[in-house]
Amino acid sequence: MSSESNKLLCAILSAILVYLLASFISELVYNIETKKNAKLSYSLEKIENSNNLEKAQIDTEIKKITEIEINELLEIADLEKGKSFVNKNCASCHDFSMPIKNKIGPSLAIILNRKIGSLSDYKYSKSLLNMEKEWSLINLYYFLEKPKEWAPGTKMSYRGISDSTKLLNTIKYLRENSISNEN
Repeated sequence: MSSESNKLLCAILSAILVYLLASFISELVYNIETKKNAKLSYSLEKIENSNNLEKAQIDTEIKKITEIEINELLEIADLEKGKSFVNKNCASCHDFSMPIKNKIGPSLAIILNRKIGSLSDYKYSKSLLNMEKEWSLINLYYFLEKPKEWAPGTKMSYRGISDSTKLLNTIKYLRENSISNEN
C-alpha cells in the first residue's frame, strides 16, 4: 500500500470519526435542551391548567342556572323529543315505569325530588350515597350535563348530554314521567 493510499484511508477514517463525534455531541446537546424545554413546558402547562381551573370556576359561577330559568326553559322543551332521547339513550340501563324496578342503573320512575342515592335495593356509588341532596331540576340538569364532574366517582359511565336542547327535553320528560307515576 502506498503512502498516498494510507493518507486517503486516514482522511476517510478521520472524517467518519469527526462525523460520529459531532453527531454524538449534537445529540447530547439536543437531549439537554429537550429536557429543559420539557420542564419549562410542564411548568407552563401547570400554570395554564390552574388558570383554566380558575376560569372554569368563574364560568360555572356565571353559567349557574336558576330553578326559575330552568322551569321557563322546560316550558318550551319538547316532551316527545325528550321521551325519544330517553328511550334511545337511557332505557337500556334505567327503568321508567311503576312499580320501581332497577336495571344496571337505578329506576328513574319517580326521580324528581327523590333523595339522591335513596333506593334501598340499588347499590349506589359512594359519591351519590354521601350526597345530602334531592333530585331537583337543577341537580338533574348538572348531573345529566356532566355526570363525572357533578358526582366524581359515579358508576354511571354515560359521558353526559352536551346539547342543551336535548338535555332540557330529557329533563322535561323525566319531570313529566315522575309526575305521572306519582298519580
